[in-house]
Amino acid sequence: MIPLRNARYLSQSFLEGFVRPGDTCVDATLGNGHDCLRLCQLVGEEGLVHGFDVQEQALQSSRQRLAQAGVLERAHLHLLSHGQMESVVQPGVRAVLFNLGWLPGGDHGVTTRTDSTLQAIHASLRLLQSGGRLLVCCYPGHAEGSRELEAVRALASALDVRRFNALFCEFVNQGAESPKLLVVDKA
Repeated sequence: MIPLRNARYLSQSFLEGFVRPGDTCVDATLGNGHDCLRLCQLVGEEGLVHGFDVQEQALQSSRQRLAQAGVLERAHLHLLSHGQMESVVQPGVRAVLFNLGWLPGGDHGVTTRTDSTLQAIHASLRLLQSGGRLLVCCYPGHAEGSRELEAVRALASALDVRRFNALFCEFVNQGAESPKLLVVDKA
């Protein structure tokens, strides 16, 4: 059963049963490490999760959360923009997860940017293995978030249907500024 709580929980539901022990995954926007933790749990002892953020605070929070759960050795955390993921991640990734916007509890002036997000999504699509999955939570409640949402939708709409299936999820009774989810599966 998939809970219809919000886009972030929906993205987690799309990972359950999809990510397998031994997989390599990417958390493109670490934040406080909640998604990275779940990915580390799903990939198991033989798997690997690459996590990216441009804020040291995000890496510290994530590192602490993973260490407390006993899964830190399953993660490589990078103080890099998600737009640079191809410099450290090898092709063959099972899933890539984005939670756009700002660090919860952090400076709202530091947010993901449309240009680096698009660069990172294109990189993610190249890094995904056949049968891999991309999940992007968009937060249009601020100006840059609205620009990101429109750009992400346009990118997804233009994907070659022979190579990708793209699903856009929107909670229609939660308002225009509510988070949206893009799910892309690679053929």
